[in-house]
Amino acid sequence: MRALSGAEEERARRLHAEAFVFAGHTDFIAGVSEGRSRGEKGVAGRRQLPLLRAGGVKAVCEHVAGDTPYFSTFAFRNIRPLQPTKFALQALDYWYSELEETPDWQLVLEAGDFRRAERAGKVAVVFGFEGAMPVDDDLGLLRMFHRLGIRSIGLTWNGRNLLGDGVSVGAGGGLTTFGKAAIAELNRLGIVIDVSHMSDEGTRDAIETSAMPIIASHSNARALCAHPRNLTDDLARGLAERGGVIGVHMLNMFISGSNTATLDQFLDHIDHFVRLVGPEHVGLGPDCMEQWPGDVYKTLWTGTEAQALQFHYPRSSIRWRSASTSRAGSSRGATTTRRPVRSSATICCASSSRCSEDGRDAARG
Repeated sequence: MRALSGAEEERARRLHAEAFVFAGHTDFIAGVSEGRSRGEKGVAGRRQLPLLRAGGVKAVCEHVAGDTPYFSTFAFRNIRPLQPTKFALQALDYWYSELEETPDWQLVLEAGDFRRAERAGKVAVVFGFEGAMPVDDDLGLLRMFHRLGIRSIGLTWNGRNLLGDGVSVGAGGGLTTFGKAAIAELNRLGIVIDVSHMSDEGTRDAIETSAMPIIASHSNARALCAHPRNLTDDLARGLAERGGVIGVHMLNMFISGSNTATLDQFLDHIDHFVRLVGPEHVGLGPDCMEQWPGDVYKTLWTGTEAQALQFHYPRSSIRWRSASTSRAGSSRGATTTRRPVRSSATICCASSSRCSEDGRDAARG
């Protein structure tokens, strides 16, 4: 990748400043939970907010809970919270305390809150779940979580829950009967449905079942990297045809199929989706988590089920194909550039956390 000229860099900075930059998937609750469990206050305001502002990020979709806990102090001997509803309520309590202590956050309960936050100079935050286990088998709980501010729900994480199968199950299952009923209620409540982490069958079912547009908040192109967490072109088209949006992920494993990736490879995924479905259906889902050193991630996952990539995703068929092999005539194509993909996080998510690196590469996402 050639360096930008002075004029090009100035134009890029101007476009970035004028844009409404929305990081479509964050997991800041990891650090918030850790800090508040130790008596700290204003954790997200102190750790994340200054970096988001420095990067011009105006909104985040913060996944406060779901099918897996986000505590660095939690004993990760399995990846399922024993009491997912309690974890979700606790996380929401933590975040509401954060909002009280740091007025520069603006909770989004309706679409107009994004622009109200921008006018007030605040960073907008949408609360979501990454997996619907907190809802259990009760749509009444879904309604209560909506009252508490949840506005986006990923139907599953990697495994199976009462709504359907995640990508690691491998049983060919999609949505359950309860999952389809939940989609109808999510549509009625105005909660955005997220299909990242779902099986292909579940994603297809969700696209066909939902009366409203859905998103894949942090998924890449399987045509470029044949990882099961990435979207096939057919699923991407189906999602876009219903008005949905794909947030391109910054995790190395989903970009290149390995623990290293270049910025050019990341941009190839954006380029692929833009050519396939149009720019209005492509966004950013950086999956920012926490500013922990690499050794913390390694310690966190060592000796756990999650340490093994095979536990989450079958290793077979995971491979990266350069853009030049998936489409002819690309102006970028394959490249030998070794600029790490985290450089894009500086632009897109303000370097607000260690997105997609070190020990978390094979275990998270």
